[in-house]
Order: sequence, then structure tokens, then C-alpha cells
Amino acid sequence: MSLLSFTKCFIGAGGGQAATALTTAMVKMAPETATAAELKNMEQDLDAAGQLISRLQRELSDERHAYDAINARYTQMMGAAENLQHQIDAAGFLKEPLQASLATLVAKIEEIVPELDQDKKDIDATQALLREAEAAYQAKATALTGAKAKLTRAKNDMAHATLEEQRAASRAETARAVAGLSSGSGSGINVALDAMTRTAQATRDRAAALDMKAKALSGREDRRRRSEHRRG
Repeated sequence: MSLLSFTKCFIGAGGGQAATALTTAMVKMAPETATAAELKNMEQDLDAAGQLISRLQRELSDERHAYDAINARYTQMMGAAENLQHQIDAAGFLKEPLQASLATLVAKIEEIVPELDQDKKDIDATQALLREAEAAYQAKATALTGAKAKLTRAKNDMAHATLEEQRAASRAETARAVAGLSSGSGSGINVALDAMTRTAQATRDRAAALDMKAKALSGREDRRRRSEHRRG
């Protein structure tokens, strides 16, 4: 892949897509694993962006050096051409050799001009790519920083939610215990007292029945004795 193609792919990716992917990963079954993997991908993407910027900076420096060298030759040759032109204008004779030298020099200058223009265009294009790459790098760095902050907040939210759940469960358990105390307060002794009361009543009933039986039998015995006494 050419540098230009790679740069376009890099810039097109941007930081927003990675942040979106991280947000999606955080709601999956294994948020810790997914977010760690996504953050690693984002960091690798940022590293690749940094390497690309370094490469562009190096190429821009090389292009500027090449341009400066050609431009120096061009300036030197233009100075020589101007000097020859002054000599031709001032010479009263031997103009033809000077004009031939000037023509040769001008031809060389004309050969340099397109290369000089192309080098200038290359510098402008590389500078534009570098600015765009640096802007994308900043976007990716911001996205990574924001994603880490979101992950931290999400972890804190999960911890708080877990703590709230534990506290709610504890409160529910306490409420059930209190409800059990209220509903069952004294129920055991009440049952025992009721049983004792019923037993006592049953005992009194049996005692009354025995009394009745004793009286009934006692009266019959008295009548039998009186009857025997009269017969005797």
C-alpha cells in the first residue's frame, strides 16, 4: 500500500469509530475482557498513527532538503545567467561565445524549473497530509482518553450497583427477620398456655364427673341400708 493510500485509510478511520466500538463492547457478556481488548486495539491504532506521523515528518524533511538543494542550484544558475547577460550587454565584441554560454545555462535552468515546481508541490502535499494526520492523531488520543475515563466510570457504576444490591438484600433480609418477630411473637408460649388451659378444663370436667358419680353411688348405698334396716 502506498503512503498516500495508507494515510487516507488511517485518517478515514478516525477516533470516533474506535470509541463507538468500545461503547458496544462494554455492554457485552464479558465487559472487562472486551473493553481491555478494545483499549489495546485503540492504543495500537494510536501507536500506528504516531509512526505514520513520524514517517511523514521524515519524508517532509527529506523533501525540503531536496527542494533547498535544487533551489540553491536554481538561484546560483539564475545569478550566473544574469551575470552573463550583463557581460553580453557590456561587451563590444565576443558576444557570440557569451550568448552560447547563456543559452546553455538557460536550458539547464529550464530543466530544473519543472523539478523545482514538483518538489514544491510534493512538500505542500506532504504538509497537508501531515496536518490531517496530526488532527486524526489528536482525535484518536482524545477518543482513547475518553474511553478510559468511560471505562473507569463504568467500573465505578458497577461497583456501586453491586454495593447497592448487597445493601438492598441485607435490608430485605432484616425486614423479613423483623416481620418474623412480629408475626411469631409469643406464638409458642400461647400455644403452650392454650394446651395447659384445655388440659386443666378437661381435668376439672373429669373431677366433676367423678364427684357426680361419687354422689350418685353414695345416695344409692344409703337407700339400700335404710331398706335393709326396715326389713330387719
